[in-house]
Amino acid sequence: MILPAALGLAALPAIPAAGAGTTATVRIEGGAVRGSRTAQPGVTFYGSLPYAAAPVGPLRWRPPQPVNGWGNRIRAADRLPPECKQVPAEPNALFYSHPERQSEDCLFLNVWTGARTFAERRPVMVWLYGGGFMQGSSALRMYDGAALAKRGVVFVTVNYRLGVLGFLAHPALSSESPRHVSGNYGTLDQIAALQWVRHNIAAFGGDPGNVTLIGQSAGSMSVNLLTASPLATGLFQRGIGETGAVMGMLDSPSLPAAEAKGSAFAKRMGAASLGELRAMDADALVKAAGIVPGTFEPIADGWVLPGSATAIYRAGRQNDVPLLIGSNRDENQIDPTITLASYKAVLAALFGDQGDSLFRLFPASSDEEARSSARRLMTQAMAQYPMYVWAGLQARTGTAPLYLYRFTHVAPVPAAHYLEQRDTPELGAWHGSEILYALGNLSAHDWSWQPADRELSSMLASYWVNFARTGNPNGAGLPEWPAYRTDRPSMMELGDHMGPIAEPNMATFHILDRRYSPEANSTLGR
Repeated sequence: MILPAALGLAALPAIPAAGAGTTATVRIEGGAVRGSRTAQPGVTFYGSLPYAAAPVGPLRWRPPQPVNGWGNRIRAADRLPPECKQVPAEPNALFYSHPERQSEDCLFLNVWTGARTFAERRPVMVWLYGGGFMQGSSALRMYDGAALAKRGVVFVTVNYRLGVLGFLAHPALSSESPRHVSGNYGTLDQIAALQWVRHNIAAFGGDPGNVTLIGQSAGSMSVNLLTASPLATGLFQRGIGETGAVMGMLDSPSLPAAEAKGSAFAKRMGAASLGELRAMDADALVKAAGIVPGTFEPIADGWVLPGSATAIYRAGRQNDVPLLIGSNRDENQIDPTITLASYKAVLAALFGDQGDSLFRLFPASSDEEARSSARRLMTQAMAQYPMYVWAGLQARTGTAPLYLYRFTHVAPVPAAHYLEQRDTPELGAWHGSEILYALGNLSAHDWSWQPADRELSSMLASYWVNFARTGNPNGAGLPEWPAYRTDRPSMMELGDHMGPIAEPNMATFHILDRRYSPEANSTLGR
């Protein structure tokens, strides 16, 4: 892992005060970089900033190493980086439409700032993308940070390793490690990026002592895991999690289980040694691994994660920082291949002795009803329930403020953007649809945005920036968002209605508690 380094920031000016939007040259770890203007007046962009050495050759499946500098030349920082190696998303995906460039040399981050001097000390927001730890990119248009930078934060997006290249565990990798662990390289990348922010962000007018870690889906899971990791202690002061926690149904696998998967993969690839695995073409490894959820993911390795996030929170050993977390109303889309018979089989396989109770809540007597019930159940079980467990454990064992939300607004998605396998008349408030609103990036899609969409986006961006600034989302002109309390477990509805509401799915959650976390939340919300 990258170790702290003393930085000489005085050799070149940082964020010159002359003229809004001036292209600025700053010195960071590795050398000097020159940014570029953005369409947002007064906001400067710095792209493809390396926060670690290229994880290639002998550095594949190793913790991130210090940046290799570029000497006395000034590095152009006017371009978004390539994404990490991965199986490309479907071309018509609603927002996982990836850039054309991929590289195993991908440990870069991007900075947007409106600061005019390095002494401004603006709050910092560090964005971690979603994609199931298998896909994702900091270069997606919907993650552009200029709009929030215009509101007064320094916005950072981070690439981290994915899939087999980011999370392979293997007994031989554990043996060569001084910690006798393996896997979690993508999580170590995230920690290294936070270390980079601590040591460099002041050059961009940011406050290294006021960092909010933010992510959606796997990015939100990462926020959850980093609040549980002792290696991330002190590297961020607040967290925003948008639909994703490694809790409830989604607890972290153990190191031995992950090593067994890694050994099976190496055998399938015909590799008899680590040397042979490291010599293999990255594209071949990624293609062979495919997109299989849960194959390569963060694990409870005993070092990065001493135990599962649930166990760490139950013991009150988490990084106790203010949190703003939540989920969307219609997260999971339906699989058109689901039949009544397969729906019942899934209930038994996933929920065991609680399957019958859930079937009574989500009944079906036909294939069509099975698809509808499956969508509602999986939204509640796999998206909303983990956030409920996270909120309940933080409220019970932590002391920092907590704010919970449910996003319910339906974006005007054109019919042409619907995925073929989504057999539904409308997507609803789908997984990830809040991102465009919260980051102020409706312009990322040429959809029929209405004044209500723009007003909602302004409100969400204000809540998010207020929280990053003070740890409290509330501010002038915004509906009051009450903090979450165990004796009054309300959440904020963010949508056509704005205000506190009770959790509507407690009956489902109590059944899931009996299956997955009987001592965690069994009396919460009664």
